[in-house]
Amino acid sequence: MTVLVDSGRVVVLCQRLADATRARRAKWRVEGEDTFRWDGVQGSVSVQSRDKDGVPPYQLVVFNANGVKVEELTSQLLENDEPAEWNEPLAVLYRSARRSALNADEVIDALIEALP
Repeated sequence: MTVLVDSGRVVVLCQRLADATRARRAKWRVEGEDTFRWDGVQGSVSVQSRDKDGVPPYQLVVFNANGVKVEELTSQLLENDEPAEWNEPLAVLYRSARRSALNADEVIDALIEALP
């Protein structure tokens, strides 16, 4: 598991990207089994359930514009089984990315519209 000295900036990225995703300003795509990817101009981000089961631990990987991994963050437990401060923002991002990549909101909206 990765422990980052400067995890704060990556946590901010998680939070802002989750906010943009929930506002439908960031669109994710399915990249593989339980892995979702968002592409930006300067690089991209993938988020996944490491065990491919939809639950923690989650992992975020940041890539530069050439597709080279430049940073990563993984949910984890610290001393005394305390959750790392970034676990919750990472979980929120994973859930938001999954909903976006699978078009969950559009499917739910269409189902609601189809009902009397």
